[in-house]
Amino acid sequence: MSNGKPTQKASPPAADEPSDVRRLSGLFVGAAVAAVASLVGIFATEGAAALRSPGALSRPHARAGLGCSDCHGQAEPTGACTQCHGAHPTTRAGHKRMRNAGKMNCVTCHDSHRSDQGVALLSGGVAERYGNGWSVRSEVATGFSADKPVHVATIDAKVCSECHALADPRDAIFVCLSPGGATSGATLCFDEHQTAASAGAESVPRDGAWEAARLVLKQTPPAPPTARGSWLLFGLFCGALVWTSRQAQLRFRTRRRSAVAPEGMRPAQVVRLPQINATTCLGCNACVDACPYNVIEMRSFIAQVARPDDCCGLTLCEQKCPNGSIVVRDGEPILDRPRVDDALQSVEVPGLFLAGDLTGMPLIKNAINQGAHAVRGAARQLAKGKRKRAATDCDVLIVGAGPAGLSAALEAKNLGLSALVLEQGSVASSIQSFPRGKLVFDQPLDVPLIGELWLEEATKEELLSKWLRIVRKEALEIREHRRVVAVTPEAAGTFVGRATDPEGVESALRCGRVVLAIGRRGTPRRLAAPIADDALNQVFYGISDAKSFSGARVLVVGLGDSALETAVALSHQPGTHVTVAYRGTEFRRGKPRNVAALRAAQKQGRVDLSFETEVTRIDPGRVTLRRAGIESELHVDAVVVLIGTLLPWPFLESIGVHRPLAPDAVGAAPGPQEPQEPRAGPAR
Repeated sequence: MSNGKPTQKASPPAADEPSDVRRLSGLFVGAAVAAVASLVGIFATEGAAALRSPGALSRPHARAGLGCSDCHGQAEPTGACTQCHGAHPTTRAGHKRMRNAGKMNCVTCHDSHRSDQGVALLSGGVAERYGNGWSVRSEVATGFSADKPVHVATIDAKVCSECHALADPRDAIFVCLSPGGATSGATLCFDEHQTAASAGAESVPRDGAWEAARLVLKQTPPAPPTARGSWLLFGLFCGALVWTSRQAQLRFRTRRRSAVAPEGMRPAQVVRLPQINATTCLGCNACVDACPYNVIEMRSFIAQVARPDDCCGLTLCEQKCPNGSIVVRDGEPILDRPRVDDALQSVEVPGLFLAGDLTGMPLIKNAINQGAHAVRGAARQLAKGKRKRAATDCDVLIVGAGPAGLSAALEAKNLGLSALVLEQGSVASSIQSFPRGKLVFDQPLDVPLIGELWLEEATKEELLSKWLRIVRKEALEIREHRRVVAVTPEAAGTFVGRATDPEGVESALRCGRVVLAIGRRGTPRRLAAPIADDALNQVFYGISDAKSFSGARVLVVGLGDSALETAVALSHQPGTHVTVAYRGTEFRRGKPRNVAALRAAQKQGRVDLSFETEVTRIDPGRVTLRRAGIESELHVDAVVVLIGTLLPWPFLESIGVHRPLAPDAVGAAPGPQEPQEPRAGPAR
């Protein structure tokens, strides 16, 4: 409740359209534009008749002013032919048999809408060759004259080929197609409706008209095809232009949205914690399920903030609460975190981008998203200053080959940038440090995974195999065992990075932009207790294989997720006895499943758990512990210290990135001596 009124639940962020939806956007509009452009072009060149179905009429029918109802008003449209042409019976015996059998009629040879064609012999020896919707004036002097225009119908040879063997000399039609009787080679003219005897009564000499028509057909080509196909292609071009413009607009909007890091990627600059109204909480578990960091737990059917240190300020719990019982409020500024803008660029060093745990955002998914997002910001800057940019060895220098660094390298390649990755260990060493067989799983966030790096629920080994395969396939330029010791901004807007190889030889390279994806793993927090020189090889700040501690007595210091997982993995080794020491009074960190696994191991006698316990000294084979002011000794073979990590402030400050406030104003902030290299033996 706030001011006596219920707090409204925040609206969830709008979901991005997936690519399978975006690729169809504008397709309907493009298709409509294509259809309209084609129809307008055909109408402009061929007239309205060309748009009517089934098409234009031939010259005689068009000049006669025939309409659709003149022929199609009959029960049988072919019966309308005799209204103008008379009975017009066939004179060919074979055709008569087919006509009587109902297998042949007028439109079998004379398709009024498609292939009706012929030759018009006009007065003064002028002739025209015509077809459906076209006519061509002939330049041939036929020498034929008549008192009125004479139309000689012609038939396309392919119509005859349905019944006749055109190339067979035994077929009667071969006479018409032979060299002496052929017309243009594609069209025949013949008169099957009249004989020479019946033509004598006609006012027009039959043979003269046919010879003139044959001459016109031989020497006058038909009109070229209409531009209808060209207009269809033009319409398709217009539609494609509209569709591609829409796709370009969507890509522009996507790039513009990506310029601002979505929630779940942008690190909070102030402490943000959920405030739960216990009087209105429904106990529905919606907030518990939504929080990816297990900050909230359900206790006595009321949601409570159980792990405030793990809260990263996301508002997923607030968004999922059905009645507004949770409000995420801003508190004090976060002082021990580099300040970055929405593009993950340092506010103090332009051109320097930060990604991954370095920004204070845990989870592998966040690191992947931030790596890709940081490179997009760098690409936009490089594109703007391309003409002014000095010569460089690479466009982007990426420091660190963890999930953020690999994602950044893949995105750089996708954007056409040259990128070089420098890693002080080996590729994905942060994943390699996980216990063997560890299930790597990030709870789903409301923001989608961006970039090209693969991530699904998998074991440590499966994830590494996938990532290494991607590195090889994409041929990413990664130089392992290169420790970056300095990054220096230059006045030209470029950077000079200096790194040492395994032999300690230092080299320098110039780059356009820098992405720091080094995380916190390289600087673990050290115990304040003194460690004897002879015991240094017994202290570890991480393990990669619990099997190497089989049969040993191991003390695990810390109770976060890493400490919980390590203690459980060690407890499953034969003969291994595990003791966990934690200075707090209860579980304040760690996922519920890890806490449950440790409690189960404790009940089975495989783990001893000691709260409110501090390590005061480490000697060979034994550790001095203090609890409730009383010191005791514990015999051990190894000590695994997992009490968190520190930001590499000395390195960051050497570049120009400073704490928001001085260390003496921070209070509980770690002192400057803490980020030093830990003194520990080699990890097993």
